[in-house]
Amino acid sequence: MSVISILVIIEAEIATTHLIEQVLKACERQGIRYKVQFLDKLTNADFTSNIVPLFIRCGDPRAHVWAQTLVDARYPYLFYIDDNFWRIVGNSALAEYYRHPTIRQSLEFIVSNARAVVTNSNQLARFLSQFSKRVTVLPTFFDFSLIEDIQHQSDDRVRIGFAGSPSRADDLELISPLINPILDKFPQVVFEFAGVLPNGIQPGERISFFPHTQDYKSYIRFQAERNWSIGLAPLIDHEANRSKTDNKYREYGACRCVGIYSNIPPYSDVVTHSKTGLLVDNSETAWLDALTDLIADPQKRAEMSQAAFEDVRARYDITHVSKAWADFFTDFAGKLPREAIRFDRPIPWRRRALQRLDRIKLNLAIVYHEGGVPLVIRRIARKLLRLAIGT
Repeated sequence: MSVISILVIIEAEIATTHLIEQVLKACERQGIRYKVQFLDKLTNADFTSNIVPLFIRCGDPRAHVWAQTLVDARYPYLFYIDDNFWRIVGNSALAEYYRHPTIRQSLEFIVSNARAVVTNSNQLARFLSQFSKRVTVLPTFFDFSLIEDIQHQSDDRVRIGFAGSPSRADDLELISPLINPILDKFPQVVFEFAGVLPNGIQPGERISFFPHTQDYKSYIRFQAERNWSIGLAPLIDHEANRSKTDNKYREYGACRCVGIYSNIPPYSDVVTHSKTGLLVDNSETAWLDALTDLIADPQKRAEMSQAAFEDVRARYDITHVSKAWADFFTDFAGKLPREAIRFDRPIPWRRRALQRLDRIKLNLAIVYHEGGVPLVIRRIARKLLRLAIGT
């Protein structure tokens, strides 16, 4: 069996990068090997003969520079993306970051020039087709080994939970008006939120908040340990959300938790209503009815959680799904030139200088968005002080 080496290039460790490492590790028995390198540590020496570079969600100007250099060297690379960064709504720092012209330019160049673009969403693939005709949709997965030997919370309370990043606060607006009415009606119910709280909701005796974690294994083990009876998966209906993956369904199902999902893709594509979860319209009445129905019917919860578990185990188990990923990498590598591809050219100094200038402008724009001119001045002063101390 020939060995295929993947160079995974990341900006930072986040849940997505951990997930990609999971599937690559599962591909090892099919001849796939990989190593991870941070974008800011990347050097020419990382591009050894016939290695396949795989950029993960990179939009930083440094990624643009490397992609341009790879294109100039005719060195093929892959790009993986799992969010529609062009259609993020709101005024969060994340949204402002991806709206910045420098980031848009980087993303579009990297996507357009990748030998193949990989995603898990048909909706996102259709959007990306305006930049590239070489988009591949690979299946999502769940690594059941992450939740082996879990010690579950066990009591008579009905735990309703949600875990996600602070950027999900807008989606939680769909259920925030229902929390107090549900607590008033059902004294056995508690709500648990990890990483983000709905606006206007404060922790209390029956509302718990847990800090966000970037480590995916800790994140998913936390969900399994909390033993939620009901998991929430609200999504405001817009293009960015429709392009997301079905991660909540996989996680809730694997943890034997009944999910309530907004009735839009990705969940309307995978959930069987009233069998493996509840699909609801994005109205206060629909969400309140769904919650009330599940809280009042423990038998229904038990049947649906078991059905969801069996479905996720059958469709998403990483030990089976990884074959599709391994086949993709094997086919991709097989189409590369037979002679060893070498990448030994330095990045031109002018390109490096422009990249540094773009990063400075980008960082200044982000800081200005966060705190205006006073924060920009403080950050510059702090940087100059550190440089002075360093000399």
